[in-house]
Amino acid sequence: MTPDPQVCRLLFVHRDPALATRMRGMLGPLRDPRYKVAHFTHLSDALTYLAVSDVDVVLVGPDPADGDLRDAVRRLSAEHPEVPAMALAVSPDRDAQEELRRAGARECLPVDEFSPEIWSRTFEYCRREAAISRELASVTARLDWLVHMDSLTGLLNRKGMERALLDELERCRAADRDLLILLVDLDDFSKVNATLGHGVGDLVLTGAARRIRESVRDDDKVGRCGTDRFMVILPGTDEATGEVVAEKIRLAISRDEITAGEHRLQTTASIGLTAINANSASFDEVLATADFVLQRSKIQGKNRVARAASVAEVEMIRPVLAGPEMVAALLRGNVLEVRHQPIVNMADGRIVSREMLTRGPDGPLRRPDNLFRFCQENNILPAVDLRCLKLCAAAARAMGPGTGYHVNIMPTTLLQTSEAELLRVLLGGDDGSDGHCCLELSEQQLLGDPAVLVPRVRVLQEAGIKVAIDDVGFGNSCLEGLIMLHPQVMKVDKRLVRGLAGDPEMRRALERLLRVADVLGAEVVAEGIETTDDYEILLGMGVKYGQGYLFGRPQPCPAPRAATAAAGAVGNDAGLTA
Repeated sequence: MTPDPQVCRLLFVHRDPALATRMRGMLGPLRDPRYKVAHFTHLSDALTYLAVSDVDVVLVGPDPADGDLRDAVRRLSAEHPEVPAMALAVSPDRDAQEELRRAGARECLPVDEFSPEIWSRTFEYCRREAAISRELASVTARLDWLVHMDSLTGLLNRKGMERALLDELERCRAADRDLLILLVDLDDFSKVNATLGHGVGDLVLTGAARRIRESVRDDDKVGRCGTDRFMVILPGTDEATGEVVAEKIRLAISRDEITAGEHRLQTTASIGLTAINANSASFDEVLATADFVLQRSKIQGKNRVARAASVAEVEMIRPVLAGPEMVAALLRGNVLEVRHQPIVNMADGRIVSREMLTRGPDGPLRRPDNLFRFCQENNILPAVDLRCLKLCAAAARAMGPGTGYHVNIMPTTLLQTSEAELLRVLLGGDDGSDGHCCLELSEQQLLGDPAVLVPRVRVLQEAGIKVAIDDVGFGNSCLEGLIMLHPQVMKVDKRLVRGLAGDPEMRRALERLLRVADVLGAEVVAEGIETTDDYEILLGMGVKYGQGYLFGRPQPCPAPRAATAAAGAVGNDAGLTA
């Protein structure tokens, strides 16, 4: 039953019933709001009443029958923080009032100076403050869900799994034990999307998520950490039991059959089981290790469970990858491949620019997150980032004159590279870029004070190079950072795009970002567009540019001789690239 907002429900805890009767009598004439007073002489009885009744304000008298005032306030605040507790004391001085507030009292009132009008206003203030706090807690919980949960499957997303994993690793370090991880990869999932559409693909993903969740314990953590990948954290589980769980998941997924029109689809999964050392430094390190085991398994065949023989074998992965030959090859750039993905005008599908992307060598370093971690651990990240920038800029220019292109750079690389070198790389010796080059800075990497980047950003912008802030919406920066950098382009993070059509909260968040972009005068590019439903919503919201699998996957750059012909398909758009 919804509580009556015109009734203020007071709970009075004091050994003297006469004081409660006096309070009822004096509050009685105040009819707006009406007061309903419950009285208990013992704190223990009041706590029992709180557990089963709605209360707006608790008044703790100067002398509860089973304890002193300060301890009573402290216990009430600890066990029922959602209900404001007010302390009633006899002529309290300032020090006594501060001590009671530190114990958890919202207000401290002198019981010997009872004023119905003042007390009534204080009750109402505390009640409204508590209501606002509850509403704020509800909104915060909803935002936390949006940030850490996958909207399609209802499982934890990558960020949520990262938090769960780091918490579990901390417990494992305290207990001096390893942690068992399962990485579940749906076999040939990309073919499902390509042949039957993303709607069927979503059914496959939600079905697999349900089967995985049903196959594990309530305390096990399950999350989606990629398009078709799931991770399972199995705390307190030995490897033999882990293999049984992995096989249970594999069989459950393989029994899930989906009918789409005339097609009957049976999904299979490859699963890698890995015992992780509790001293693993990061989520990316754990994911890369599990991925290594999974990929090695897939070489031998799909629809199977594979595991590393031991933790020692897992620890051998990094030294194998970290040989000096690989470090040198990355610094030279001869094992890096440049790909390009179109950015289109949403209204007519015309390609207005291309994002140039770098991929590592075949093997575990093929995945961007693995490559990033490897370079970071070998202290070559800025150098390799600059090499990638040079390769991408050169590949874009090789596609023909007038080709608009986006290239990525890390903030540390931007600061550590001289202005002359940056201009030489991005302009290719020209006097100006004619707006064809757009340099992307990821919002997720804008740590610390973004003001340090402003001078370098201004030099690039004055030279005709546009600046974009990438991954907007889920990063570490703030509105102040966007205002200071004043980018010409804002790229909306794919996590704020995928599933947009079915999520009103996500649409409202995007609307706020679009208003920010409008104030800054920045063009908006929506990333990660995979479905026509999301595309139509974005178009209706006024988003002008888009990027994602719906328009094209990253493709290898054409050979130099074919580049000129390919460039003929690229149009210029006055807002984004011209």
